[in-house]
Amino acid sequence: MPENEDLAFGTKIYHIKNIVQYADDDFDGVFPDDTAPNDYKNVKITVSWDGSRLSSSSVYLVSRFSPPSAEVDSGDGILSINVIDSTGSGVPQAAVHIVNNDVSPTVDFTQNTDNLGNLIFPGASQSIQGYQITVSKNEYETVSTVDPGVLDYIPIDDHASVIAGLINTKSITIDKLSDLKVKTLDVLGNSIPDVSFHLKGERILGTKNSVIPPETIYILDSDKNTNSSGELDLNDQNPGQIFLNAIETVSGYSLVSVSPISGFDPAASTYGIPFLPNEEKTVEIKFANSDFDSLLVKVLSNDDNSPINNAQVHLANASGYDTTVQASFDGLAFFPTDINPLVPGSYDIEVSGTGFGTYSGTVNIENLTNQEIKLSPE
Repeated sequence: MPENEDLAFGTKIYHIKNIVQYADDDFDGVFPDDTAPNDYKNVKITVSWDGSRLSSSSVYLVSRFSPPSAEVDSGDGILSINVIDSTGSGVPQAAVHIVNNDVSPTVDFTQNTDNLGNLIFPGASQSIQGYQITVSKNEYETVSTVDPGVLDYIPIDDHASVIAGLINTKSITIDKLSDLKVKTLDVLGNSIPDVSFHLKGERILGTKNSVIPPETIYILDSDKNTNSSGELDLNDQNPGQIFLNAIETVSGYSLVSVSPISGFDPAASTYGIPFLPNEEKTVEIKFANSDFDSLLVKVLSNDDNSPINNAQVHLANASGYDTTVQASFDGLAFFPTDINPLVPGSYDIEVSGTGFGTYSGTVNIENLTNQEIKLSPE
């Protein structure tokens, strides 16, 4: 029985699609308790044709064919597909589309995972990396396997293989989609429009080992910019760690913070941003106007000029100003902590960090003042 054929009848051409698939019935147990899960075959024959007014019509018939006695091993393999999320939990009722045009008969069908996130395809013909699988579910990522032979990196989700007489397991991870908003603004909360930057990350596609060090390939790797309102909305995104760098220099302003972040690479000036499944994340890139009376402190290690995360920066003056700010992963601490500018003049500053000595000194603040302080390891 061919999978596809066209028949002419009268003035019309009818397309016939035949799908024959083994089924594992729970009457005698299911795989792996049922060692011969090819209990019977489900056959679906669909006939479609072009109707009137450029519309199309179709009808189908479904039937079941059972062996005259107990089923026996078909001699083919079993393809077991596990669809899980990043916690390892099965994703139930995910649609799994399986295609293989290299076997006879060819394979092209869609079936949902069970309540444990598993799908069993008994009677799968032997094929090395020939089964293309696409997994989808409403509000989740859509993930398709790829042919590693046409890529310059080693993919995580390559096509599945089936060896005859064996149980062949393929696991694919999908998570709920998330929304990302990036805002560029000043420390007073006013938007700064049309600021460019680079985003990389989210879902990991694979690894390129042809370079040293090996390069991680991500689904997201592109230049972005905020709009005229100082915002960028990226909805229905793949979750995963995001890396932000190449922030555009804004005339008359200095970058004072990126938040929230989970890390900072000083060599590449790259901020790490956690991006979890089913999350609505807002990232703020803040700048301070050069005319705004304020203080931007950068705390570095005297050994290698690396930023000191969580350094305590204490600022005080004779008029009663007394505030402590904890430096972020990039070693930056900004004053003031509200929208009111500092009073110009002399301030006492003290900086300390776990495992480092303490710095004490004075700083004269007028307009936006930058101060770099280096601490020596103890």
